[in-house]
Amino acid sequence: MIRSRLEVHSVINGQPARQILTAATDVCVKETLNGQFYVTFSYPRLPDDNSRYAALAEANEVRFPSDLSDAGLAGQYFVIKRVDEERRGLRVYKRVEAHHVAFDLNRYFYDGYIDFLAAQQPTHQLGLLALGTPYTFTVEGTFPATDIFEWGEKRRFDLLNEVRALYNGELAFNNTAITLTTRRGGNYGVEIRYRKNLTGIVRKSHDMERITRLYGYGKAGLTIEGLPGHSVKYIDSTYATPGHIYEGSVEFPDIDDQARLLAEMQRYLATVELPKVAYEVDFVELEKVDVDFRAEAIRSVGDTVTIIDESMGYRFDARVTEYERYPFEPKRARIVLANFRELKTADYVFQATVGSKRAITYTTKNAVLKGVKYDDSVTLVDGFGMRVSDDMNRTMVRLGQTAPGEYGLALFNKAGVRTIWQDSATGNAYFSGTLQAANGSFSGSITATSGTIGGWTINSGSLSGSGSIIGGSIIGSSVSGGSVMGTTITGGTITGTTIQSAASGDFVRLTSGFATITIHNDSNLQASLQIQGGNAGGQIWSPRGGPIQLGISGNTINAVGGMNFYNYTTFNAGVHFDLAATVTGFTIAHVAGLQTQLNSLDARITALGG
Repeated sequence: MIRSRLEVHSVINGQPARQILTAATDVCVKETLNGQFYVTFSYPRLPDDNSRYAALAEANEVRFPSDLSDAGLAGQYFVIKRVDEERRGLRVYKRVEAHHVAFDLNRYFYDGYIDFLAAQQPTHQLGLLALGTPYTFTVEGTFPATDIFEWGEKRRFDLLNEVRALYNGELAFNNTAITLTTRRGGNYGVEIRYRKNLTGIVRKSHDMERITRLYGYGKAGLTIEGLPGHSVKYIDSTYATPGHIYEGSVEFPDIDDQARLLAEMQRYLATVELPKVAYEVDFVELEKVDVDFRAEAIRSVGDTVTIIDESMGYRFDARVTEYERYPFEPKRARIVLANFRELKTADYVFQATVGSKRAITYTTKNAVLKGVKYDDSVTLVDGFGMRVSDDMNRTMVRLGQTAPGEYGLALFNKAGVRTIWQDSATGNAYFSGTLQAANGSFSGSITATSGTIGGWTINSGSLSGSGSIIGGSIIGSSVSGGSVMGTTITGGTITGTTIQSAASGDFVRLTSGFATITIHNDSNLQASLQIQGGNAGGQIWSPRGGPIQLGISGNTINAVGGMNFYNYTTFNAGVHFDLAATVTGFTIAHVAGLQTQLNSLDARITALGG
């Protein structure tokens, strides 16, 4: 037997006192999901133990030690609410019941009142509940903004439960710190198996609240009759049996839209279309007798466990909705399971290939089977699809209804931003952010009005950036910037600092400034020609000092305007002047030796005629 380490905290002679209740027996903790959480135990009246016995009185606290192996109870406080004193023969003892300190929130009354407040997060109401109390509230996960109607003027714990129900959340307690979460507990690979740790199992089923044909009514008597595909006021469950229908109705007085009314009816029907089934399981907490099993311990209500009893044909996952255990005794524990899901062949194949149940994503939080929620990583989206969330309940994937009136597939990042989505009506796919290929490549055509590829920016009608365009043809009105290399460039204007006919070998290069045309063989300059404009009218010259030959193979060069020759000019062929041409500014003095020759000839002619 493990000796009790339960503590009682009281005031003795005006001073706080802490005493260990080592003689406490049958210490039993009972916890219900979103419900009660209390501890009961017996304590005998013993000689020389009057202070402990007397301390077991209403309003005093009992506490579990902070190093308790049961993580769900370690360091938790409970307030004594009931004490029954009994005598059995010579034995006198007290039977004590203490409730978790979180339930003492009900000692406080909230006198405020909200008649109506639109689109509020739960933090608003939780903040009001915390005012003037030692309690703190936190929200875990994402809740949709919800309208508040007629809330307040009640005990605060009752109002807390109204907030939980309004946002469809669950409550977790850590003394005076209360958390509203989308899903309490987790899947830690706990397995309860016959001939291992399962000692007893009871299956309870009833259909007293079952509905397989649901009539729905909205604002001012609104029904779904007349909605496309719905000619009647009701919807039938897929589990409905002809000739044996369970009929019922539900009202949504604030809904004035037929499509929304249908969605709410489908969501409600999913909760009542099957018989209510629960399992009560007695098992041995092996972690108390063997530390090797500690990782398999149930930690709190809300956890998902696997039940296997092959002789009765039971194989299913389920959530713990009630948990009864004895923290100081290696004896049986009892749990109540609901929202179960029978395991299929594929589950076992997946478990075998993955090698660890902790890697199974469909049971780490929530999941859906035939519209019935049994775990929390996959949930219904307004009755029309599925939602996949991570361990922080952040939506990562939506399949089906991705937003009001939108259907298809959508992926989200951890900030809640939609990153990739597909419209089921058109088949069009969309993405935000960066589309990056990890180890693959893109094939096919891309149609877009703008974009960035590498260092290039493409906008409507323009391409800009750094780098090179290599190969093929560029056809357009203008190409500007950087280097352009390729086989053919056709059309329009080419603007740039350098235009080069080839990358290597023999090529011609045209540069800006004085419009220099150079001829190269690789990096060797062979010849150059510079055309310079200015007020002088421009000039053509060779920087290397070589001759400039105008005209090839007898071609004619026509000068439309005047031509100026500033240095010696050699004509290696005849010079023809058109009869209509006039030569001005040219005298005998400009021809070297011509005047002397003419004078000599004149003298000789004169002498001959003399």
